[in-house]
Amino acid sequence: MRITVKMRSVPGLLAGLMLLLTSGSAFAGPYLGINYGPFHESGQHPGTPITDSQFLSDLGIISEKFTYIKTYGDDADSRLDQVVPLAKTHFPKLKIYQGIFENSDYNSSADTTYLDTAISLANNYPQTVIAVVVGNECLDTDVNSKPISVAQLIADLQYVRTRLKNKGNVQVTTSLGYQAAVSYGAQLKPHVDSMMINIYPFYGKVPIGGAIANLIGAYAMFNKLFNGKQVIIGETGWPSAGATNGSSVPSVANEATFTKAIFANANKLGSTFVFIALDQPWLSVQDSWGAHWGLWNSSGNLKFPFTVTKQAKGATGPVH
Repeated sequence: MRITVKMRSVPGLLAGLMLLLTSGSAFAGPYLGINYGPFHESGQHPGTPITDSQFLSDLGIISEKFTYIKTYGDDADSRLDQVVPLAKTHFPKLKIYQGIFENSDYNSSADTTYLDTAISLANNYPQTVIAVVVGNECLDTDVNSKPISVAQLIADLQYVRTRLKNKGNVQVTTSLGYQAAVSYGAQLKPHVDSMMINIYPFYGKVPIGGAIANLIGAYAMFNKLFNGKQVIIGETGWPSAGATNGSSVPSVANEATFTKAIFANANKLGSTFVFIALDQPWLSVQDSWGAHWGLWNSSGNLKFPFTVTKQAKGATGPVH
């Protein structure tokens, strides 16, 4: 595997006060972004080489709605290391949070290949890569087969930070599962530029009518918990198909309701990345919902119409 198989923790309905983005940050907001994985065609999975033409088609579709994209890896086998160069050449307005796959086999103590690739991309394409995301749900609170320790994650964050040429303009962070943020957030806070947290009301078995309030409440709680540090929702979304999960019911209508509510409440949520751009059939290995989180289906067709506001698309984005 070359990208993290998505596993999410269960959020509860939480309350708190919203905190404005950290003053003096190079990143204004809020803005809305989208997570991107390219493995949406039949038979594709992590490790499948993706062609330039497919990347360009995907980026063209996404760029019609979004300016900010978050990725999950940069491995050469899948040619994920080509996303940034292609974006720079063909879609120069796109801003990318470059993801790094992290586990016990790939980190600064074992194999630095993915770390070094992301550093190179950030250094060579400073107008495109605006953040490096070191790992996604890679700690022992998340459901994965090869977690790393908090100490290792901190070492990897420092490994990246000390090698970036554009310090101050390129953020360094990690995308934490909900429980990881609760359990380890205080330890990680000094080592990241923002606290990025994946929050899913769907996994909390929340009915669609209470989903946006659940998300806003969780975001506000983390803002209070990590006072003084920008909080970014790294993943949130609603599946369009699959089994009912308690009071959470997958459907296109409910995905549309939740997604549009995120856009309408951008000022209450801060910067947020929706999961995910295109349906990923290979994620059916996860559960009945895995293949159905996309705003576009696997053929690149929108499941429902939506509009991303000018502000949320990045009109108040990074200042270089």
